[in-house]
Amino acid sequence: MLTDIQAERFIKKLGTESYNERISIAEKYKKQWELTEVEFQSALSNNNLIFYAVSKRYGKVIFKIRIDNGFDNEILALKLFQGKNFCKLYEYSFEDEAYIMERIVPAHTLYESAPRNERIRIAGEIFKGLHKSGLPDSAFPAYTEWFEAGKVGTKNREDCEELNQYLDSAERMLADICKKYSRNLLLHGDLHHENILKNENGGYTVIDPKGVIGDPVFDLSRFILDEFRDDLTSEPKDEILDFVQKLGEGVGIPCEILLRCLFIETVIWLFREELANGESLEECRQLIANMKVAYEFTRSRNTVGTEIFGLLE
Repeated sequence: MLTDIQAERFIKKLGTESYNERISIAEKYKKQWELTEVEFQSALSNNNLIFYAVSKRYGKVIFKIRIDNGFDNEILALKLFQGKNFCKLYEYSFEDEAYIMERIVPAHTLYESAPRNERIRIAGEIFKGLHKSGLPDSAFPAYTEWFEAGKVGTKNREDCEELNQYLDSAERMLADICKKYSRNLLLHGDLHHENILKNENGGYTVIDPKGVIGDPVFDLSRFILDEFRDDLTSEPKDEILDFVQKLGEGVGIPCEILLRCLFIETVIWLFREELANGESLEECRQLIANMKVAYEFTRSRNTVGTEIFGLLE
């Protein structure tokens, strides 16, 4: 199902035994779910085996075999998110972590298919009806647990000591926001432009939830980062603040709260997803720069006159 070069990449990542196990699962469900025209998607398969396929019953589908353990329960999140604006989950196996879901066509990302102000409007409409209540006990991690994982995972790294001031500041901000915004709903966890795809009806469909529990205020930071292609250092400060202000007005969340959430998200990304997994400071240079810019946003006056108080003072 993969070329030799593609297979070598995953064997290096997983080991031969684990790789062969995942491929055998792919072959099993290819047959069981009656899939044809199965085509491996190398560009999409960073942490999973992802295929385009045609189902005898459902038509064009995404066929996915999970290979990472992560912090989420993706299949359950997909199942719970079923409804308006979300891709359909067709068949799945919790045991083998395999599923087929709706393949969105033409699958143009929100970033590609709409100008900035329209992206803000579309994202706001999707956001308002997205989050779910009535969740199974302990099925998903809490957003605060994501933060804690980064803190614990880097506690023995001496080279991170100079960055701990940002970790401490983000922890205080997180605690403060959780007091004011205390709902425990199912969040998407990775709500960015590439996970919002234009569908054949001209609307937009959301894909690929990570699944995490928290207040919806924490579910827009990835969208803000992706608007600026994960680089807060290359855009004029006024443009970033204007974007966050308009987004906040659209969803009814104060700009200063979204800016604090943005900073917290940059800290989680840096500490939990990179430094805790052994990445060097040099490899994380851009993420560190993003974090510092996001922190400054929490301590300055924005262009529309809203006072944003830093919590380190």
